[in-house]
Order: sequence, then C-alpha cells, then structure tokens
Amino acid sequence: MFYLDFIRAVALVAILVIHFNATVTGYFTLPHKLFVSVLPFGIYLGDFGSSLFFMVSGAALALTVPSDQSPMTFYKKRVRAIYPLFWLAWAICFSIRFVSKPGYYAGAKTLTLLLTVTGLDNFAVAAGWVGMDFACVGEWFLGSILFIYLLFPLLQRGLLRRPWLTWGLALLLCLPVHLAGWDANLVTIHILEFLFGMLFLRLSVKAKVALAVVCAAATPLCQPLDAKITCALCSAAVFTLLAGVARFLDRPWPRVICAKLAALSYAVFLVHHVLIQRLVEKFDLAALSRRDTALLFLVYLAATWAAAEALLALHHWLQKRWAAFRPA
Repeated sequence: MFYLDFIRAVALVAILVIHFNATVTGYFTLPHKLFVSVLPFGIYLGDFGSSLFFMVSGAALALTVPSDQSPMTFYKKRVRAIYPLFWLAWAICFSIRFVSKPGYYAGAKTLTLLLTVTGLDNFAVAAGWVGMDFACVGEWFLGSILFIYLLFPLLQRGLLRRPWLTWGLALLLCLPVHLAGWDANLVTIHILEFLFGMLFLRLSVKAKVALAVVCAAATPLCQPLDAKITCALCSAAVFTLLAGVARFLDRPWPRVICAKLAALSYAVFLVHHVLIQRLVEKFDLAALSRRDTALLFLVYLAATWAAAEALLALHHWLQKRWAAFRPA
C-alpha cells in the first residue's frame, strides 16, 4: 500500500535528520547550524519519527500476517526478517570499531554479549540495565519492537474478537506503566502506537478523520503533562493526514521512490548512526561552518545510501550461497 511506504519514508527522513543534527551539535551542546530546531511544536523529531515507524509496523503486520497463522510461525518469520541482516551489520561494525579503537570495549562485561546477540544491547543501556555494552548498531528501537512483536499474535486476536476490550485493557495497562516510568518510556507507549497502526486499516474514512481531529485537539492539552503521550497523539494525527495526502501523490515516480526508501529503511536504520559518528570524528564540531555542515549532511546521506545498498547486496549474496550449500 503506497501510503504505508510514504509514511515510512517520512519517518526515515526524520530519523536521519535527528541523528545527524544530534551528532554534529555534540548532542545538543553546540548551536544548531543546519536544522534550526528539532522540536517542531515542542515535539522531539526523533520521537516523532520513531512513533511513525511503530504505527507503520503495526499496520503492515496487520495487513500481511494471516489471522490464522500460529504465533510460532510468526516468530520464526520475524527472526528471519530481522536477525540475519542485523548480525551481518553488527559483525562488520564491531570488527571495524574493535580494530580502529583498541580498548574501546574494555569496560563492557562479557555477559552483555548475550544482549548484543539478541539486539537488546542498546535497549538495555537506555533502560538502565547495564552501564556499558558492545552496542554498534540497532539503537533502542530494535529492542522495543522485538518486545512488541512478542505481543503481536495476542493483539491481533484481540482486535479481531474484542476490539473495544483490547483497546481498553491496553490503555489500562500501558498508561500507568508509562507514567510510572517502569519501562523507561521504551515500550508501553509504543504498544499503543503499534495498536493504532493495526486498527487504522479497519477504520472507515469518517472514523479516521474523527480520530485525527480528536488526536490533534488532545495534543496541546497533553503537552504540559507528558512528552511521549503528546508525541503519540500528534503522530497519530499526522499519520492519518499523510495517509490522506498519499492519495494525491500516488503516481509512478513517488511510488518508485517511496518503495525504494521503504525497502532500504531497515538497512539504513542499522548503519546510519554508525556512519555519522565515524564521519564527524575528524571535524572540529565547534568550528564547523553552516556550509560545511550542509556538505557533510549530503556526504552522510550518500554514504548511508551506499552502505545500506552494500549491506543488502552482501546479505542477498550470502543467502544465495547458503541456499546453494544447504542439503536438498
């Protein structure tokens, strides 16, 4: 569906911009030189992009996963979709960092390698489980979406059989946990965003418009109370708006571009943050001019695209080699 590719492309741009801007500003200790603000309407651009990704993931899985598919089959397919590319990116990035920065991982405990293998290392640091890890790729997002994937079969059955009860229970369980901070703001609010994406496919046009208006109206009301809830409400409204706008952009060229970005999005997600961190190592960020920041941004985009393409090509080649060697 074109509108899902379109929204995924918007989310990808938001994440690329925020991680570039955060890195070249020394994680907001230096003035902004290219992007004036990463807080449009007081909503952090990184949270906004992540929220859209959670919603798109929910909608895409609800669209493609048969309702009668067993949970074990679903989990196996998710593992095959996520881990081979993740492990390949991790092996490359870890090897480069290990050789180029001797002693970088000296403070990381060997036990945290288990978290790395499962893609939960960066998530564990963000949640405060460990102080330092072997994280190279993946960000906190990967750990969060893995937890939500575990719940997907339950959420899918709930929406099919008892949609109102499912939503009621989700709100009743997720909001208190989020507001209490028990999940370090990494999972529960995103369960609701994911559930919104799943529900979106089943709504009529009028219901979508009404829901978008309610979310948009509630956004400024929640702003003084909680930033994540505010972002989720705003993102839901924008998601609906973008889905509507996509109908007018549904032409051959936009389809090709958005489909390409959607196909590259996971590989880009794995490599982009590593690349910009490596690129800025040779720059004096405090002295970096606006012109040079703009040039660096273009280099960053080109390098990210090339690395993502190369990672996918290597992954596909290894898959073919593996298929050739597997016994019939």
